[in-house]
Amino acid sequence: MIVYKKLKKILQDRNMQWKSLCDAGISVNMPAKFSKNKPMNTDIINKVCEYLHVQPSEIMEWIPDEEYNKANEEIASIEAQIAELEAKKKQLQGK
Repeated sequence: MIVYKKLKKILQDRNMQWKSLCDAGISVNMPAKFSKNKPMNTDIINKVCEYLHVQPSEIMEWIPDEEYNKANEEIASIEAQIAELEAKKKQLQGK
């Protein structure tokens, strides 16, 4: 899985947001695709690299699919636990 955590960090370091990438000449839906690690064609990656003056390796990295999926499953499990605890808290506060 190609992920764009490095791009997110560059944007944060430069006080930019995902939508700032539209200034690179990409369509308005592309920043959301980057933020969700969706597939990108090389033309889009090129525009972003030219805009930010970086190499592709500075905005993306490859993570084995198994590792990526395992991390996402763990995050989903934690989010479910949080939702369960928040519901319990709300129930207890209501009494």
